[in-house]
Amino acid sequence: MDKDGVVIEYLNQILPSGLAIDIGAGNGYIATSLTRSNRRVIPYEPSNNMIDRNQSLLWVRGIAQELPFRSNSFEGAYATWAYFFPAIGYGEEGLEELIRVVKPQGPICIVDNAGDDAFCDLFERDISSDSSWWHKRGFDSHILETSFKFDSIEEAQELLSFYWTLNGRKLGSKVDMEIEYKVVIFTGRSGDKSMKGT
Repeated sequence: MDKDGVVIEYLNQILPSGLAIDIGAGNGYIATSLTRSNRRVIPYEPSNNMIDRNQSLLWVRGIAQELPFRSNSFEGAYATWAYFFPAIGYGEEGLEELIRVVKPQGPICIVDNAGDDAFCDLFERDISSDSSWWHKRGFDSHILETSFKFDSIEEAQELLSFYWTLNGRKLGSKVDMEIEYKVVIFTGRSGDKSMKGT
């Protein structure tokens, strides 16, 4: 996914110096990629099985709707493909917590599937983000065009089989070495009057 680093470069341009939080950090790859000499990223992840302790990061485990940090602790925050947030009902609580822990005017970025691409077209279920949910809460959106690039058809089949198990495989869908993929990044500023968690 995004081997050319389009998403990471975009986030790198938005995130300020200082302390940032990665909500739903997975194995810590993106947190490591966005850590700089002037920026420290705290990976926050609910699943112990996802955490990669080999990454030189200060891990914190927990859920998005209950962040164990003081108010105004971070200069910025982001979440990449964190489907708990709001697709399965925790959007409001998670957003309220992000607004609480990010300093006023600090950026909050949410990365998700934009849809209308070859990747999302592989599945029976619509896996694109609900843009209206974020727009109603004061976020702007930007589409980035990238791709999934695989070293072999077998590698592609292995990854896509995981997604098909969750979302169903659309009849007639084909596996390729490179698959067009559009990403949407929702961006807001903590404390803006237009941003609200309810």
